[in-house]
Amino acid sequence: MPNPFLKLVYSNWKQHGVALSLLANFSALVLFSRSAYSDHLIGFFSIISVSYLIVFGFGLYLWHSGKSVSAPFVLTWAVVFHILGLFGQPLFEDDYFRYLWDAYHTIHWGSPYGVAPSDYFSDGSIPYRFQAILGHINYPDTPTIYGPILQYSFLLSYAIAPGDVWALQLVYSFADLLLIAVLLKLAPPRLVLLYAWSPLVFKEVILTAHPDGIGVLFLMLAILFHQRQRMYGCAVLLAISVAAKVFALLFVPFLLLRARLIHGFLFLATLGLLYGPLLVSGEGGLAGLSAMAQNWEFNSAIYGLLTAWVPAFFAKAALALVVIGFLACYLWRYRQTQVSIVRGDWVIGIFLLCSPVINPWYLLWALPFATIYPSRTLWVASAVILMAYITGLNLDNATSMGPYDQPIWVRPLEFGIVLLAALVDWRQGRLTHVNLNPTQHTERVVR
Repeated sequence: MPNPFLKLVYSNWKQHGVALSLLANFSALVLFSRSAYSDHLIGFFSIISVSYLIVFGFGLYLWHSGKSVSAPFVLTWAVVFHILGLFGQPLFEDDYFRYLWDAYHTIHWGSPYGVAPSDYFSDGSIPYRFQAILGHINYPDTPTIYGPILQYSFLLSYAIAPGDVWALQLVYSFADLLLIAVLLKLAPPRLVLLYAWSPLVFKEVILTAHPDGIGVLFLMLAILFHQRQRMYGCAVLLAISVAAKVFALLFVPFLLLRARLIHGFLFLATLGLLYGPLLVSGEGGLAGLSAMAQNWEFNSAIYGLLTAWVPAFFAKAALALVVIGFLACYLWRYRQTQVSIVRGDWVIGIFLLCSPVINPWYLLWALPFATIYPSRTLWVASAVILMAYITGLNLDNATSMGPYDQPIWVRPLEFGIVLLAALVDWRQGRLTHVNLNPTQHTERVVR
C-alpha cells in the first residue's frame, strides 16, 4: 500500500509547486533582509511584487475555476513560511526597538507607561545592550502607546531572549498561525490562503515583528464565539483585543449589541484586570496616544486632502463625525439583519480612510474579513499599501525631504489604485458573503 503522505504530495503536486515557488521568493526576501542592500527600495519591491503575483495568481485561478485547496495544505505551508521568516530581519522599520525597551522598563520599574525613553539617555546604569536599543527608538520623547496585552507579549519575548528581535518574531508568528487556524473555521481555505500566504503578513508580522496580529487574533476569536452565541467568552476575548489595540473598540457595539448586562460588566472587568498590573504610573498609554493623535500624520487619505483646505483640528473633527455617522448607520442596518459576522472590512476601512495615519500593518485588522467577505479592494490595498515606505528616509539623495515625507505622486497612485479596485468590485458585485459554515462548503479540492 503506498505511503499516504507521498500519495497526498503526488496528488497535489501542482499546488505544492506554487507553494515552493512562493517559498523560493520569500527565501530571497529573507536573504535580502540580511544583506547590505536591505534598505534599497528597488530590490525590495522587485522581490515582493513577484510574491504578490504568485499568491494573487493562484488565488484568481482557484476563484475562476471554482476549485479549492484543503485546510491542512494552507496551514502546513503557512507554518513553513513562518519558520522561514524567523531567519530574516526587520525591513524599513525600527518599532521593535520600542518593544524591546518597554519590556526592559517593565521588568525593572514595574510599568512601561508614563516615562519617555529619552529620560534614560544619560542613565549610566542601563546595560550596554539596552543602551544601544534605547538609541534606536523613534520618537524617544514620547512615552509608549502600546496597550497591556502587547506589553505582556513584549515581556514574553523578553523571557525567551532579552533584547533579541527574533523572540518577538517567534511570539507574533505563533499568534499569526493561531489566527490562520481560527480563520479556517470561519472561511473557505482558498480565501484564507490569501491571508495565510500574504506577502504583507510575511513582511509586517514575521520579518518586522509588528504586534497587531495579537489584537486581531483575539478579535477574530471574539467573532467566532459571538457567531456561536457564547457571549461570556466573546466579552472576555473582545476585552483582550481592546487591551491590545484601541482599533478593537470599533467592534464593541456590534459584538455586544444584544448582550446582557453581565456580559458588559465582564468586558469592563476584564479590561480592568488587564490594565491594573501595569498602571503603576496611573497614566496608561494615554500620554503617548495623546501625542500621536495630536501631532502625527503619515500616508493619510481623506485627511491629507482636507488639511490642504482646512486646519487639522477641523479636519479631524469632521472626519470623526463621518466615522461615527457611518458606524451608527451600519449598526442600525446590522440590527435589522440576521448576519452573524460584522463587516469588519467596512468598519476598519472607513476608519483608516479617515485616519491621519495609515501604516501598512494597520491593514492586518481588515484582511481577515476579506477571507469571509471576498474583496478585491482589500487584497489590492494590501499590496499597494507598501508604497508607504517610499519616503525621504528610504530614498537615495532625498535631501530636500523629511524622513517621513513622501514624494507627491505616491499617495495619488496608491489610493488611486485602491479606488479603481473598489469601482471594479462595485461594478461586478464581488463583495458578496460566502457560506460561513465550513462544513457546507461545496468547493472542489484540486487533485
